[in-house]
Amino acid sequence: MTEPPRMHLHVVRPDDWESHRDIRLEMLRDAPDAFWFTYADEAVYDEADWVERIEGAWLVQARDAAGVVGSAGLGSHWEPGRATTATLFGLYVAPRARGLGVGEALVDAVVREARRLGKSEVVLEVGSHNGAAVALYERCGFVRTGATHPHPRREDVHEIEMVHRL
Repeated sequence: MTEPPRMHLHVVRPDDWESHRDIRLEMLRDAPDAFWFTYADEAVYDEADWVERIEGAWLVQARDAAGVVGSAGLGSHWEPGRATTATLFGLYVAPRARGLGVGEALVDAVVREARRLGKSEVVLEVGSHNGAAVALYERCGFVRTGATHPHPRREDVHEIEMVHRL
């Protein structure tokens, strides 16, 4: 049995905009129904747009010797009255790195950062069609809240809200 490649986590900085752009566009091509925005929405962004997105959130990449193999973000929750709630968003693991613990490492990094920031919980939304992602989040301590939201483009899919209380 071959050993999985060594992976490390890297907090994204503005000068990482190209690697962030590349993994973001890869995820939007590879799993278009897993994200709210589309490849067409974001492929037109220029350097300033990518830097602004990086500066507006906490982003982490999983990297191996060949480059970026995954990414996740932590942001402020959008609902009023939930100031101590953070949102996990944009989790993606490249196909070549799936099943190697990259997803768990990225979720753990986001949860640790939320805890460091004094948040009381981390919420996320995951598509009802994405059983592998639901299972990953459950393994990482997230539970369904019972809330669902319509998918932005598919009537046959809904977004399931999950929470990890810190």
